[in-house]
Amino acid sequence: MDQNVISYLIIMEFLALVNCGLLLYTYKKPTNFYYPAIFVTIPVGILGDLFLALSTNVEEALLANKISYFGASYLPLFVFFGFLSICNIKLSSRIKAILAIFCTLIFILASTAGFSDIYYVKPFYRMVMGVGNFGVEAFGPAHFLFNIFLGFFVVADIFVIIYSASTKKNVSMKTLLLLSLLEIVGIISFFISRAMDSDALVMPAVYIISELIFLTIISLGEEYDLDNAIVNSLQSSNTTGFIYVSQRKKFLGANDQALEMLPELKSHRIDTKLTDSDYTSQTILKWIDKISKDPNKKTFYINVGDKHFKASLHSIDYSSIKNGYLFGIEDDTKTQEYINQLGVSNDQLKESLNNQNMHIHAIQEQMIVNMATMVESRDSNTGGHIRRSSVCVKILVEEILRQNTMELTPEFCEAIVKAAPMHDLGKIAIDDLILRKPGRFNPDEFNTMKTHAEKGAAIVENLLSTIEDPYFVNIAKNVANYHHERYDGSGYPKGLKGDEIPLEARIMAVADVYDALVSRRCYKDKFSFEEAFKIIMDSMGSHFDPKLQDAFIKCSPKLERFYTQE
Repeated sequence: MDQNVISYLIIMEFLALVNCGLLLYTYKKPTNFYYPAIFVTIPVGILGDLFLALSTNVEEALLANKISYFGASYLPLFVFFGFLSICNIKLSSRIKAILAIFCTLIFILASTAGFSDIYYVKPFYRMVMGVGNFGVEAFGPAHFLFNIFLGFFVVADIFVIIYSASTKKNVSMKTLLLLSLLEIVGIISFFISRAMDSDALVMPAVYIISELIFLTIISLGEEYDLDNAIVNSLQSSNTTGFIYVSQRKKFLGANDQALEMLPELKSHRIDTKLTDSDYTSQTILKWIDKISKDPNKKTFYINVGDKHFKASLHSIDYSSIKNGYLFGIEDDTKTQEYINQLGVSNDQLKESLNNQNMHIHAIQEQMIVNMATMVESRDSNTGGHIRRSSVCVKILVEEILRQNTMELTPEFCEAIVKAAPMHDLGKIAIDDLILRKPGRFNPDEFNTMKTHAEKGAAIVENLLSTIEDPYFVNIAKNVANYHHERYDGSGYPKGLKGDEIPLEARIMAVADVYDALVSRRCYKDKFSFEEAFKIIMDSMGSHFDPKLQDAFIKCSPKLERFYTQE
């Protein structure tokens, strides 16, 4: 037995395990399981090749070959799904399931070797390049199905690369070149292994090369991931603690800042009811008791050692149903020390209080952004919609202000742009089975989805009414509540028509629909700018306020430039 070949396979197995560990340690998106699946499947395949090299009879060789076929059967599927993920292409769950069943069928057929001639006809043991292997008198019909299987995924991968290169501007050309290199390596290795008459000696090296290419692609993906960069930046700069407690007084979680401020929370298991077991729990329960007796009570205090903390408590509810309580905890020690100092000057005290008010506003805005982001992360249909539609509102308002035809005040313009990200907050109250449905809704589901407008207005009022200016709160409520009303009265939730619909909601409606048209959804492809422009224009006077028509026409080139750069 050739020890050099055995050593080579052992080294390949070791490198595959190292690469697997490296991916699992560094990969920042555990919700995407395709990459871990690739990197876990490869060591299994190489292990089968090693066992094949060590085999001493046909039974051992066939068993080792079946282990190798686990990788050979599922790896093309995982790689294809990885290509789709990298290129931001969606595939329905039904098609994914069919492909997975097909791969499983191939593996089952390959596992019949030694028991049936359907895959290999009369296999026998032999040595190839000094190590164990096997040969066959002929290939069974199922083996040709495996070749078709491989050819299908090669063509599918190539199609994804070509389609992305020609239409997907949000995929880097570097990434596409690396994907092309990965495909070329796979195709060349297929012919080399056939020429050498041994997949077991060629494929392990190919697997390692493929892993290195994938690690490079993943590294580039992290670099281009703007959403992840923004979230990481916000998390690193956040100094506010957040605690979430259910309506039934169960502890639902806290961020790192809250756990650092109130260490006793670390002893609480998620989804367990708070009791009087410790000072922090007692305090939180007292806060909840106070807000249940006095809904206007929103601010509470807690002292831990020599530290003073202030909690802004918000009941997360809609209609008559309460969902829970969200606490924003901030360190109030310096303010309390200032107030307790008898010699502090009035100017210092006023400045401190002003700074605290500004800080509260910042916390409030961050809370709204976090909630809006959480809503969007749940909705599989509208990725990026909140940010894009907010930019559309800003562009449209700037054009209306420039034309000076509606006499918009600077205060109104600032308020609607600030309120735009809140327009779909009510979706936080919609069940995942409906919100994440990949296709169109049936009538009952659509009626449920329509309730998000009124629920969003209720949430906005609940979160903002005690701290924001009433004028802004009213703008934000109108944006959330009425952005699905239609100018001809056929919209929801109130069926308002014409100027009965608040101007801020009429503007939001144009931005909301425009983004939906020019963006891809799981149930439709995106429309061209020309098609979207025509649809909006044809709907002026029915869906949209015709007084917005001129402003929309003038700002359309700017909207197109924004989406082209996305």
